[in-house]
Amino acid sequence: MKLNSGLLAGLSLMLSACTLPPESPTPRVRQAEPATFSLINELARVSSLSAEQRRRELADLDGARMNDSRRFQLAALLERDDSVEALERSLKTLAAINEEDARSQSLVDLMKKSLKARIETKQLTTRNAELQDKLDQIKALEKSLQQRNAPLKTP
Repeated sequence: MKLNSGLLAGLSLMLSACTLPPESPTPRVRQAEPATFSLINELARVSSLSAEQRRRELADLDGARMNDSRRFQLAALLERDDSVEALERSLKTLAAINEEDARSQSLVDLMKKSLKARIETKQLTTRNAELQDKLDQIKALEKSLQQRNAPLKTP
């Protein structure tokens, strides 16, 4: 009996080695949603435009009725401008976009963070320049006071 069960176990092991392993499902590569591609393509297109072309497109979009893709286009155009007002307007435009797609929403969120950082940097740079001007004025006043208080040297 012991021999039969050992022989049966050995045969079943040999037969199981001959069978094909179960196919593991191949991992599906998620394709980025078309909306994400269109947003990324829009960013690339806007970055390649000249300043005059951006101004023309901004003028066209200012009077147009806005949907999410046009809002994103406007925000991308405004982002290329260096003024704080344009960056703040771009941030407000992005805030009005309601993307259903998670990837598109994360792209919009990254643009918002980037705009906030750029606005903060510009404000800090302006504040730094103001403080440097005040520091230069204080140094000039200090120097003039030192010259006034210096004892007059008579020969």
